[in-house]
Parts: sequence; structure tokens; C-alpha cells
Amino acid sequence: MRIFIFLLLFWGCSHQFIVDCNDNNYFVSSNINTESSFENQQREVITTFSEKELNSLFGDTGVSCKNILADFFYCNICFNNEADFLISYSGRRFNLDVTKDPNEFTNNIIELICSMQMGADEYSYFLNSHPNSFSKKDSIIQPIRIKAH
Repeated sequence: MRIFIFLLLFWGCSHQFIVDCNDNNYFVSSNINTESSFENQQREVITTFSEKELNSLFGDTGVSCKNILADFFYCNICFNNEADFLISYSGRRFNLDVTKDPNEFTNNIIELICSMQMGADEYSYFLNSHPNSFSKKDSIIQPIRIKAH
């Protein structure tokens, strides 16, 4: 009976998701968010895309989708899965919309992250790092979008 209660408490109170990813399919970001007050200092992206697909360039940035997520948004990436979701710094799981386009997928993750507590600052840093990658219209819309989140 005690074991049952322990397991129930352990299982019911655990908000942490365990990512089981084959080493060949796992890309670890070299960036760690040391300013995070959360237990996790990196996010986890689990995706149906292959690493090759996420090596495609993100818009006009000249940087791959994979590196945008890893370098600016502190994401480790687990490729070739059956579902798409993000695990935040807090350990919360967010299911992602299904898409076949790596740019749209990356943009969806960025939109989700910029709505989070620390994500707006990361998003602002990303925009400032690529000022010539967005049209004049985008540069006006993007800061407004951040405030809306």
C-alpha cells in the first residue's frame, strides 16, 4: 500500500517530461540560459523533421532553422519523432501545429516562445541580431507583436 501511495504521489506530482531521444537524432544547443530561474536552462524541441530538413535556412537570415532555435532560443532538438512539441524551461509541454515546412515550424516555435516569460527578451535579441533580414513592415510589426504577447 505504501508503495502504491508513493508511486501515485510521484507520478501525479511530476511535471517534468523525460525526453527519450537516440543520440544520432539529438542536437544539443551549446547555449545555456544562465538567467533562467527555472530548473531547466534549455528548452526541448521534439519534432518529426529530420536534422537535414531543419538545416534549411530560416527566411533571409542566412542561418538554419536548427541554429536559430539552438542559438537564440536555447533549444535542444530531438529529430525524427512521431509528434511535434516543445518542453519549456518550466517542464511544461506545448503541442505544436502540424506543418511540412521547416520555416513555418520554426516560426511557430518562435511565436510560442515569445509569448513566454523569458521568450520576449530572447526574441528581441534575435531581431536585433538580424536587422537586415526583415522588411521594414516586419520591423514595425515585430515589436508590437512582442508587446501583445
